[in-house]
Amino acid sequence: MKFIETALSQLRVQFGGEIRSFIGTPSSVDPTLQGIQTLEKGTEHHLGFLANPKYKDQLITTRVGVVMVRADQFESLAAYVRDNRAPDLPMPLAWLLPDPYLAYANIQQWWVAQSEFKPQPGVHPSAVVDPLATVHPTAWVGPNVVVGAHSAIGEGVRLEAGVVIGRDVSIGANTRIYPNVSVYDECVIGANCILHAGCVIGADGFGFAPNKGHWVKIPQVGRVVIGDDVEVGANTTIDRGALDDTIIGFGVKLDNQIMIAHNVQVGERTAMAGCVGIAGSTRIGARCTVGGAAMILGHLNIPDGTHISAATTVMSSIKEAGAYTGIFPMEEHKNWERTAVSLKQLVKLRGELRDLQKK
Repeated sequence: MKFIETALSQLRVQFGGEIRSFIGTPSSVDPTLQGIQTLEKGTEHHLGFLANPKYKDQLITTRVGVVMVRADQFESLAAYVRDNRAPDLPMPLAWLLPDPYLAYANIQQWWVAQSEFKPQPGVHPSAVVDPLATVHPTAWVGPNVVVGAHSAIGEGVRLEAGVVIGRDVSIGANTRIYPNVSVYDECVIGANCILHAGCVIGADGFGFAPNKGHWVKIPQVGRVVIGDDVEVGANTTIDRGALDDTIIGFGVKLDNQIMIAHNVQVGERTAMAGCVGIAGSTRIGARCTVGGAAMILGHLNIPDGTHISAATTVMSSIKEAGAYTGIFPMEEHKNWERTAVSLKQLVKLRGELRDLQKK
């Protein structure tokens, strides 16, 4: 993205902090910046950040014009830079902030909002909006979008090309839905949400009753209800409930290609990395984290504040919050085969050990 050029002083008005020279003196220099870049690749026209002092070596060679650093680490970092930086390199400015990584997130949000293209509100001529739907005058309905009857598109909503909104859908204010997202009938999307390209909200849950070797479909008549400030990654699918609703709480963040089955409930501010799978009717608490490719079986309960490592399979409910890992470490294949054989023999060996203990 091409960012608008912005003076450092203007950013300080928005985000506070103190500007210092790494030489140790206050600075009145006010460079014009063109965006945030890494310390390795940035130029004098860029803003950089050092979130972890173990990477302080990057301060020796960086060419960025301004570096965001933790205020309580500045003195030690400045001494390190003065002692080790080549004299022929121009010295960057230091922007002292309580949390450079959080500042990076907030500043980048502001810069993107100022710089990105914003379509004029309205309905594109190729969009198909049912006469019984309501679209707020400040919303944008893009090319080839379909909006079903009785659906309500809120203030400032952006529906990008190819989005399909079913009947009786509600979309809250300032939500942005990227191309080719499908939101099925009767689902609810909160305010200030982001739905990335290709995600599917409200498809049928996987419900079938066996009958003499055949499968009889169980109609899925619940909804998907998504709270405010939720982000759903590309090609993630959230199934509608069989009877009750599938619920995604306030502030939940979902990565790409996640599968959330019918009747699942996800508590507020929980975050999941890519390729996680959640089976039906599981309840995940608030402020949990789930690592990439973790699998959680159905009808389980995960308490608030639980952290599940990547690739972990959760097969039973968790009673107490904590960090849980169920990964067998990788090793060379021939060694893995020996380990697998040994694991299969553990039950037999345990019995033999008990017999020896009795004797």
